[in-house]
Amino acid sequence: MLKVLIISKQTETAKKIINNILISLDNLKVMGIANNLEEAKELIPKFTVDLIITTNNINLENFIKENFFSYKPKLVIISNLKNSESTSRNTLIVNHNLSFSEISKKISIFINTKIGKSKKEKAINLLKKFGFDFKLSGTNYLLDAIMFNVSYNESFGFEKLVKDTYAEVAKMNNTRSDLVKWAITRSINYMHSRHTKESYIFVEEFFNIKYPERPTPKTIINLVSNTLNLN
Repeated sequence: MLKVLIISKQTETAKKIINNILISLDNLKVMGIANNLEEAKELIPKFTVDLIITTNNINLENFIKENFFSYKPKLVIISNLKNSESTSRNTLIVNHNLSFSEISKKISIFINTKIGKSKKEKAINLLKKFGFDFKLSGTNYLLDAIMFNVSYNESFGFEKLVKDTYAEVAKMNNTRSDLVKWAITRSINYMHSRHTKESYIFVEEFFNIKYPERPTPKTIINLVSNTLNLN
């Protein structure tokens, strides 16, 4: 599921985007609507959205660079400027005079060619290949930690980042940092005790370790998030 944030001054315009454009696209979930960049600045780190759609005349690319370091969501700008139509690696600019069906089609093509699987889906697949069980709360905390790290891994030093990560995951899940850390460690131990031959070969190769060594929470969070940011 790809997470979407809409930035629009007009509530009615935002509703039209949802009802007429996004409703026809699979695998999208609207996480919030912001009227301006200040509101967006609060919502973006809360949801770590994959796609931002805006109808405001703003320099969204510079805003992301200046405020979120390595975080690189895909951007769709529905512009009222004449003859505005272009696509780059991270940004699609669409002329607002097009019909909703035409805009929807262009966004769909952009998503399929530029986003593909979301980083969260890739993280889930990696954790499953390691042998993690998503029935355990610690595995889900680990996933939250990785996704937080994906967005902010150039913002802090490594030790500070991991400490901040546990605090942020605790906040997301209405619990305490020490319980998050304990649950993640428990999930790693459970994964290690139930390895198949295939899953441990994959763990050994990914983390460059040898049995019976097991990867630490810090190592998993750091290496998986770095791998996702390189893709």
